Amino acid sequence: MKVELIGTGAIYTKYNSACTLINDNIIVDMPNGTLKQLLKKNYNIEKIRTILVTHMHGDHTGDIPFFLKHVYSFNKFKNEIVIIGPKGIENQIVKLFNAYRFEDRKEIEENMNIKYIELEQENLTIKDINSYKVQSILVSHGEEKPAYGYIINDTVGVTGDSGICDGVEEIVKNSKTTIADTSLLEGDSCHMGIDNIKYLIEKYQKPIIATHLRDTTRERLKNDNIENILVVEDGYIFEI
Repeated sequence: MKVELIGTGAIYTKYNSACTLINDNIIVDMPNGTLKQLLKKNYNIEKIRTILVTHMHGDHTGDIPFFLKHVYSFNKFKNEIVIIGPKGIENQIVKLFNAYRFEDRKEIEENMNIKYIELEQENLTIKDINSYKVQSILVSHGEEKPAYGYIINDTVGVTGDSGICDGVEEIVKNSKTTIADTSLLEGDSCHMGIDNIKYLIEKYQKPIIATHLRDTTRERLKNDNIENILVVEDGYIFEI
């Protein structure tokens, strides 16, 4: 399984916001600028057939309309794209289209072949999503509810934005490698910190790739050089 971190930063950094591409055809979150990053690297973006949304915040959903317009309106793509996210994700995407003065709901339905899978407030395993097994895991992102992390093919875990919680531990326990929110020096109810990541590594003895990094956290992690915590640049690729 090929995994690329399109973005590793938080919203107020020079790095792209957190975004993960798996095998070139399943992507976790589409923050602002995602489409441009993919096009700069000459990806065949029509390979992306599944979009996993961790939660509704704009730095995780902002580029979905731009992506959909590019593949369906510009490239005249016909095949189905599956979007999996919290309950209400379809309405949220329609609202974004409206905010951008793009297509309305009727035009989206007529011209874009989108299948939505809206998650209730529970964990769910979805099999055969474009040949993938996707597990959604409830996590804790402050007042933003519901928020989810995901496990893909029992191999790669992505926590999304979350404080330390049972859901995060389930993701780390059941994945070979986890891409984990490491925003802060010390974690809070919305985001994990270096202290939380140290705890997870000590308990589960598995590698964690830090993402959603603030600049101060990135620099501290680079200086501390903690075993099994990987601090990488945007565009980092690994195989698992």
